Amino acid sequence: MNRLLLCALLAVLPLTACKRKAAESSAPEAPAMPPNPEADLKALNEAVRAYTMGQLKDPAALDDLVKSGFIKRLPTPPPGKKYVLDAKKSAVQLVDQ
Repeated sequence: MNRLLLCALLAVLPLTACKRKAAESSAPEAPAMPPNPEADLKALNEAVRAYTMGQLKDPAALDDLVKSGFIKRLPTPPPGKKYVLDAKKSAVQLVDQ
């Protein structure tokens, strides 16, 4: 009887650990990093190129990069600036608001 109880506990124990890990993995995303325009522009333009190659079309807006999973979120621009997708050049630029 004791062996049966021990086997039942050993079978249930890993399942409870998995549930805890799943709950921990649903933690909210880390806060946005401070603006780094040079690195952010490079990453955004690489994402635009990857999107264009993967989707066989240019993104209509920067949000398309997030929706399709090419970037996790749009970076925070410096104060008074914003990131804009230039459709003619198929590139992202940092412009005044």
